[in-house]
Amino acid sequence: MMKRLFIGVLIILSTISAFTQEDPDSLFLVETFSCEDVAFDAANLIMYFDAIQDYDSASFILDNWQDVCGQSEPILRARILFAIHNNTFSEEMYDSTIIDHMLNYMMRMDTLSPSWLYNDYQDYFGNIPFRGEYDFFTQSIADELLQEVFYDPAELLFSEFYANVLTDPIKAIQKDTVYANTLLREYYYQRVDKYRYKPDYHYSFFTGMWIPFDNAALLGNHFNFGFQFGLRSKKMIYSLSIDAKVGKSKNEYTFMKDGYSETTSTFLGIYFGVDIERELIAFGKNKISMLAGLGYDGFDAVKVNTEDDNPDNDKSHMISSLNTNFGLGYRHFFTKGEYIGLQGKYNVVNYSNPGGTNFSGNTLTVSLIVGGFFNEKKSNALNQLRYIE
Repeated sequence: MMKRLFIGVLIILSTISAFTQEDPDSLFLVETFSCEDVAFDAANLIMYFDAIQDYDSASFILDNWQDVCGQSEPILRARILFAIHNNTFSEEMYDSTIIDHMLNYMMRMDTLSPSWLYNDYQDYFGNIPFRGEYDFFTQSIADELLQEVFYDPAELLFSEFYANVLTDPIKAIQKDTVYANTLLREYYYQRVDKYRYKPDYHYSFFTGMWIPFDNAALLGNHFNFGFQFGLRSKKMIYSLSIDAKVGKSKNEYTFMKDGYSETTSTFLGIYFGVDIERELIAFGKNKISMLAGLGYDGFDAVKVNTEDDNPDNDKSHMISSLNTNFGLGYRHFFTKGEYIGLQGKYNVVNYSNPGGTNFSGNTLTVSLIVGGFFNEKKSNALNQLRYIE
């Protein structure tokens, strides 16, 4: 007890700056409990007690350090290494913040500008300078631990990690099945799951061919183009779609307008609808989806008259139908979000043209599509967590 009291007093004394005298009659004692000073002194005391194998005192120093400055990566690092050394390691000694501390240490080791990063974020890095005496001290402990035989996969991971042998433990936690039943993996995916299932925004531009069948084939094939925008949630994609079909009809056709029959080859088509996709198969950077949609489909049979000021002869005449469609889509991803792909959809339609040409028949659309999915906040969070999809 006296020994621990002495150590505690030693830490407190190390944070007292000095006596300053403002006038002959006044004496002020200024105490500055700077975490930078506490961390410096605690780190040196821990290295000293480790050297003389007094692990109880080293643990006591860690407790005082944490009481004054709060939990930090260098403190937890030492606790884990001492626990492995003393055969007292248990995953119960940390919570989900272990993932943040591991990422913190990886940043410490990976940075190419240690002095700049440390000077700007001293508190974040526990007020322990990069690659200094304390870092070499914990690395040497981890090096010694690697001579042991491990039965707990988390013990081996931390020993290799702090020995700087395993440079990316986050990748190992995700990919190596040996960590399947560890709290480390559970904690990691608790963090990841906060973000990876959040919706992504979706956009695309497409162009292709509109191909009618049966009586509708009188209209001929037409070039079409359009765009989509919507959301992706897990494997489902919900989009609003707009496309246009241009070019004259292959054959002239008749329609009734204001009680009179007219003949034309004018054709300007439009589709507006809601499309739903379900991702079925993923392999490498490729995905295959099942498509379905419902919307308004029609084409204008009257060319707008712009040669005079009479608005009566500017009215259009739409021949339209409900469009129910289904099909398949393929995407190849260039980056995590951007893609190029193909879509083929069979459209069930019934163009209503009473008194005019019969357009019974369904259509096929084949499109080349370019687009992407994005959610900047989600992407940044998953990148920081080094998540591998």
